[in-house]
Amino acid sequence: MKKVTLYTLSTCPVCKKVRKFLDDKGIAYTVIEVDSLGDSEQWVATKELSRHNPRASYPTVVIEDVVVGYDIDALTEKLP
Repeated sequence: MKKVTLYTLSTCPVCKKVRKFLDDKGIAYTVIEVDSLGDSEQWVATKELSRHNPRASYPTVVIEDVVVGYDIDALTEKLP
């Protein structure tokens, strides 16, 4: 099974849509809610996010590849 990581912000409505999409599909994923982390953890999470998505925009889904935003076609193609 592919490892799925979702970088989100707690107040982001698009992030919530992606999360619901993953839940509805029964996809297991790790969520990193960056704005809910402590300062040093936020720095580390943002640095890691920037490695995958240089714009560091939310949501970013890493599925052994990167999907930025609510791109259902790309998510469907890359998810197990």
